[in-house]
Amino acid sequence: MLVLGSLAGCDSGDGKGSADAGGTPTAAAAPTSGPGDYRPPTDLCPKVDFGPLTAAVAPTDGPPKGQKTGSDPATGRGAACLQGFRTAGTKADGRSVVYCTAWKDVATAIKQYEYVRSSASKEAQGPVVRVPGLGGGAFRYESVKEAAVFRSDLRSVVRDSNLECEVQVQSLTPLTDQQVTAAWPAMAETVRALMPKLRS
Repeated sequence: MLVLGSLAGCDSGDGKGSADAGGTPTAAAAPTSGPGDYRPPTDLCPKVDFGPLTAAVAPTDGPPKGQKTGSDPATGRGAACLQGFRTAGTKADGRSVVYCTAWKDVATAIKQYEYVRSSASKEAQGPVVRVPGLGGGAFRYESVKEAAVFRSDLRSVVRDSNLECEVQVQSLTPLTDQQVTAAWPAMAETVRALMPKLRS
């Protein structure tokens, strides 16, 4: 039985084919070295506004749940926040999860981001789409890696300086085309609003 409150298992991926969502990423203009602009997040939930995702996907179910992440504090430390939602009925049948990690420096963050992006094609249904104008680089895709559990699994990954954030929207029931279309910009807006709160 799936426990929607569990934060275990954050996977990312990288590039089957890449498509641009409206333009060219601005990563080349960002610094590629130095310690970076972000401190490791600890308590992420008070900083995350799930309002855009609630409006786009479904009403929330219960309070958000957070935890710290990162198995190697010398390399990177982070936190996660999970918000359950319900598309129908009275029980949670989906979740929105935000993961953010502050890597030890910008070079490490770039390396990790590129690894995640290059791996996304292995679990993507359709193209891996670049998202311009968001941080130093961003992409999104629909994952089928956990398809046996989730009928819909949307993922958006953003890197800015030494920070990497991933937003996941996962549902036990298939999301409608309208929900998916609305979810992508809501996921981007969630990270865009969060990043300034995590700066050093």
